[in-house]
Amino acid sequence: MQDRLSRNHLRLTDLMADAGYSNGYNYRFLEKRKITGWIPVFGKFRPQVDGFDYNKETDSYTCPNGKKLPFRSLEYSAEGKPLKAYWTTRSDCTTCPLKQECIPKAGTKRIVKTIYEEEYQRAYLRQHTTAGKRMKGLRQGTVEPVFGSLTQYYGLDKIPVLGIDGAHKTMLMAAIAFNIKKYLKCNPKKVAENALHKAKDYLSEQLDRFTCLLGAEFGFSFT
Repeated sequence: MQDRLSRNHLRLTDLMADAGYSNGYNYRFLEKRKITGWIPVFGKFRPQVDGFDYNKETDSYTCPNGKKLPFRSLEYSAEGKPLKAYWTTRSDCTTCPLKQECIPKAGTKRIVKTIYEEEYQRAYLRQHTTAGKRMKGLRQGTVEPVFGSLTQYYGLDKIPVLGIDGAHKTMLMAAIAFNIKKYLKCNPKKVAENALHKAKDYLSEQLDRFTCLLGAEFGFSFT
């Protein structure tokens, strides 16, 4: 898409996508290219850990009892996603009065966050701005209904071809057909006729009003 835009001397500045594209890699990918991504944050991400304050300078959390959870190691999820792990020492938690509420069965308190935490935070804050809410309405009204209609009413709940290239061609043809159908519903002649009818009604109302004023002022009677 960027190649096609650049060939026409257009620059991509904003990109909308649904929650299925919500991941840290995509957020960072767009930021590096100075593209504002309007992709709603979705999944396991939480903007904050209740009761635990984060310090960006020391890259550590502080628990409600004042104990530090510094960054300890880089880990990977079952899907291979990189994660940052923070945890306390066992001595910090053993005598803590909040242990039964916080970690009744564990020896230490652990917090695991994505390495794309900052990108997630920016995306989360962006989606709650006035512009973010406007973009959400635009996406829900223009993008999502198209895919929903194709899968629910036009037989694309399954792709009847093999391979990514074949599926790509199928989706392109379906999108072209869908757009042509939308275009056919836009009848310029009908729009012009509706506008003329509205203008005629408005002028008729103004003429009736003017007639009434003349009759009241000069005693004229119009039939």
